[in-house]
Amino acid sequence: MRFSWLPQLLCISGFLLLGYGIVFIFQVPLPGSVVGMILLFVSLLAGIVKIEWIEQISSFQMRHLTMLFIPFIVSVFISSKFQEILQWNVLIILIVSSICCLLGSAFAVEWYEKIKRKEQ
Repeated sequence: MRFSWLPQLLCISGFLLLGYGIVFIFQVPLPGSVVGMILLFVSLLAGIVKIEWIEQISSFQMRHLTMLFIPFIVSVFISSKFQEILQWNVLIILIVSSICCLLGSAFAVEWYEKIKRKEQ
C-alpha cells in the first residue's frame, strides 16, 4: 500500500521534532536533526516504521538535496570573513577533501550496487 506524500512528510517531520525535543529536554550535545535521523533509522531497523511509509517522500528529498546547499555555499563565498581567511592552503584542503568525499561516495555506491546485483 502506497501512502500519499503528506503522511510520509508528517512521519519524517515527527522524528525531526522528536529529535529536537530530546536534545532540548536532555541537553544532548548533538543537533536535533541528527538525533531524529538516528531515531528514524533505529525505528526502521526495528520494524516500527516500514520503509513504504516514507519511501516516496525520501526519494523526492534525496533528488533535490543539492538545492538545499546552494544558498549556504553562496553566502559563505560572498562573506567578507571567508575572503579574509581564504588562502592557498585552505583552498587546497577544500578541493582535496571535496574530491575525497566524492570518490568515497562513488566507491561506496558502486560497492553497494555490486552487492545488490549479486543478491538478485
